[in-house]
Amino acid sequence: MIARLATERGKETPQRGELNSGDSRRTARWPGAAKREASVRTSALIVCLLITASAPAYATEFRSGDSVSVEPGEVIDDDLFIAGKSVTISGAVTGDVLAAGQAVRITGPVGGSVMAVGQDVRVTGDVEGSVRVAGQTVTLGGRIGRNILAAGETLLVAETVRVQRDLYVAGEILDMDGVVGRNVGMAASTGTVRGQVGGSLRFEGDALMLGPSARVGGNLLHRSSQPLEIASGAVIAGETRQLPPKPRGPKRQPRGLKVHRILPLLTLISFPTVFVFGVVGLTLNPRLFLASANAVGRRSWWNVFLGILILLLGPAAVFVVMITVVGLPIGLLAFIAWMTALLFSQVPVATSLGRFVVSRFTGSGVSPYLGLFIGLIALAGLAWVPIIGIIIGGLTVLLGVGAYARAAKGIIVEMRRHPA
Repeated sequence: MIARLATERGKETPQRGELNSGDSRRTARWPGAAKREASVRTSALIVCLLITASAPAYATEFRSGDSVSVEPGEVIDDDLFIAGKSVTISGAVTGDVLAAGQAVRITGPVGGSVMAVGQDVRVTGDVEGSVRVAGQTVTLGGRIGRNILAAGETLLVAETVRVQRDLYVAGEILDMDGVVGRNVGMAASTGTVRGQVGGSLRFEGDALMLGPSARVGGNLLHRSSQPLEIASGAVIAGETRQLPPKPRGPKRQPRGLKVHRILPLLTLISFPTVFVFGVVGLTLNPRLFLASANAVGRRSWWNVFLGILILLLGPAAVFVVMITVVGLPIGLLAFIAWMTALLFSQVPVATSLGRFVVSRFTGSGVSPYLGLFIGLIALAGLAWVPIIGIIIGGLTVLLGVGAYARAAKGIIVEMRRHPA
């Protein structure tokens, strides 16, 4: 939805004619050969992601752990990749920042751009570049030199925010109190604007409310199920227009499941959850999760074969166990374990892939937390490649499930040989 808002921005800001013409040309070409051009651009994006993942060999500092931080007064004159259960950046970073964790706090200045993902993400320091964040709860503050792209369940753009360019956000509840130099795109169930928008404001969702301090320098376009609420004192310089509801044409028979479109979106949506699960697993049970990651690179095709057997025969085996009264608790536990391995099969594969990529270029080992983060980025990028993304997604599930099973079996055998 954010991407659609960004694509349609040029159509709704006629004052920027040059950008409008460029967008029109791209839209006009899309039905034909431009699909091939999009595939090429997607492939180039994936290459860039992989180059970014390998950049530490040249100009990146890595930090990872259970609780990792950049202390106040500390200056990192480089790019920073940082991952952990708790991540805090209070010092200064002159380059870009890639951060991931259950709780991410960035209060210090950043000379480049910020990309962060986590359950609770707060970026309140000044950022010279752009900010791209995703989390369950996202809080933004400070001065942003370029753009903000954010997604989450609850998003707060604080009064201290000063965005030089555009702001695009998507979530359930959005509150915007800051100042945006150009355009704002919002997609949410509930949106509240009390800040200033230099250009146009577009909203898609259920309900939009403009507070008394709201200022919109351009047009206000909204497509919402509830009437627009404009408080006394709010100022809209352009026109206010309600967009027509999306047409609902006759239902067409689907020409397939279009997995090539669904898989990338599912990968992006699940990224924070999978990463947090992996971090928690590596912290609480490193023996199992590290053994699973190590098993991915050893006898990979055996992992795939074992994964197929578990996916096909697992539910039947669980059912057979559960039909007996004695086996009901065991069956429930087995079913939970089967579902968990299936849903989080990316964890061992991403950890193994990320550690391989970094060690390939640095010649040294890397923290499993950082390996998990880089591996998930690589898998998310590969998911956007047509056909190849589907194949890699399926292999990831089979590899991960098989690796979990082999690791668990190895631990059980070792415990029997060497009982505590």
